[in-house]
Amino acid sequence: MADIRSLHEAVAELIHDGDTVALEGFTHLIPFAAAHEIIRQGIKDLTLARMTPDVVYDQLIGAGAARKLVFSWGGNPGVGSLHRFRDAVEHGWPAPLEIDEHSHAGMANRYAAGAARLPFAVLRGYRGSDIPARTPTVSTVVCPFTGEELAAVAALNPDVTVIHAQQADRAGNVQLWGLTGVQKEAALAARRVLVTVEEIVDALEPRPGSVVLPTWVVDAVALVPGGAHPSYAAGYSVRDNAYYREWDGIARDRAAFGRWLAECVRGEGNGVRGAAAGDGGAGGAGAGDGGAGAVPADTPERGPETTPETVPEAAPDCTPDELMEVNAARALAGARSCFVGIGLPSTAANLARRTVNPDLVLVYESGTLGSKPTRLPLSIGDGELADTADSVVSVPEMFNYWLQGGRIDVGFLGAAQVDRFANINTTVVDRGPGRPEGRLPGAGGAPEIAANCGQVLMVLRHRRRNFVGTLDFVTTLGHGAGPGDRAALGLPGAGPTAVITDLGVLRPDPDTAELVLTELHPGVTVDQVRAATGWDLREADRIGVTAPPTTAELAALRALKAAAADEPPHRSGTDA
Repeated sequence: MADIRSLHEAVAELIHDGDTVALEGFTHLIPFAAAHEIIRQGIKDLTLARMTPDVVYDQLIGAGAARKLVFSWGGNPGVGSLHRFRDAVEHGWPAPLEIDEHSHAGMANRYAAGAARLPFAVLRGYRGSDIPARTPTVSTVVCPFTGEELAAVAALNPDVTVIHAQQADRAGNVQLWGLTGVQKEAALAARRVLVTVEEIVDALEPRPGSVVLPTWVVDAVALVPGGAHPSYAAGYSVRDNAYYREWDGIARDRAAFGRWLAECVRGEGNGVRGAAAGDGGAGGAGAGDGGAGAVPADTPERGPETTPETVPEAAPDCTPDELMEVNAARALAGARSCFVGIGLPSTAANLARRTVNPDLVLVYESGTLGSKPTRLPLSIGDGELADTADSVVSVPEMFNYWLQGGRIDVGFLGAAQVDRFANINTTVVDRGPGRPEGRLPGAGGAPEIAANCGQVLMVLRHRRRNFVGTLDFVTTLGHGAGPGDRAALGLPGAGPTAVITDLGVLRPDPDTAELVLTELHPGVTVDQVRAATGWDLREADRIGVTAPPTTAELAALRALKAAAADEPPHRSGTDA
């Protein structure tokens, strides 16, 4: 039965040095206040589990609380890298960090197996990816009924799961709603459960789509209004996007991070704590965790062989990015449903709904089906995506029923590196002899999106460091080493059918599956594309020229971006 106690008391009783701790919340309801209490109590040597170790785990890692990280995507959503995470992995500061890396589907199924008290879960995942070779908790099993080889992932049973929720009653029953991520599964998989809540009420009122955790599966409830800040709690607060943007500058520098930690978490110096530390206070306008195939803008470059690169010249009346985004949106004409990655894919998909395909169903891996946002979301967990969705489901349901079930027409992805067969790397890059690997955010949902959607579209800027002869790591299979590889692995989807860039469009040759240049944007030359490609790029027999954006398309795109730029910060006294 759950006891209602202070956050300090609950953390001291339930979380100990060396524990495996999951602090879950897919963008929404992230338990920042509990994480900061862990730091203040000096708890160390933790194995931290989380699907998307965004800013909250960047802070715990930088504070020296972590020994190991179990995850599937690590970035500052919509902003860039996790610099404290990268510093720990690449340079061992403040301590070396061991990693156990998965895809979103793998992590969701690990929690589900843990909740069911099964030793492992099975899925059609990781096929053609290098992830299993470096992750000991991924293996294979043979189905005893069909003989099919399937991926197996070890159950994840944290010592402690910590979540934030909107309400608890005085008996310790907990209710949460909105984007529910994997909170239920992570809580039921754990040996001990701590829940921080916005409010304690006399009785929980039933809400459609809510998750209720009965008191007998919860060990402690702590009243912490604003305890999810800078993330958000639907119905109580909105996400503080400015905090996430400003975190990038703080986390880049060890000294700046140290000052933030001392002042905003430990209360030293000027004694500031509160909202800046995530220990209460309202947030800003809603967004969320890392998206399918999303790659931070400051992706590390390859190393000594990298050459200076030029941004393509703009066509009249529009920028190279606008040419790319409009043509990416056009590629969705006629599609029924689209599994959307954040960043450029999200821009294109939302533009398509406003131009060529108003009936397009947008699906985001945070669990939203049929979202209709009025502005560009910063990330796949934007509160408006849930508010405007036809339905909101859990992350395990999204990956197992909707994606693995083959119910999505098009997957739209970004990438850090792409090779001639449209295989993708979003895991690590080789910086050259004597230098550590450059850490990228990881797989997210991309491996299963590329495997199971009817087809895959890719959109990214065309640079030599992105279009490489050989990938440093295969995160997500495109066409493998050529025709027949996808079929040999039993992948149901057609794989990548177009790579749309700010220079033109590349498509797989029907005979060889190798990407060839099929279209140029206005004003771009073949030589420009060749110079920006790290292999001997083949050209189609006839290279077309994309039509420039119409006045209506440009107006719709610019209105989308203006709505995002005009988003009010709604800060609440934060200084981070």
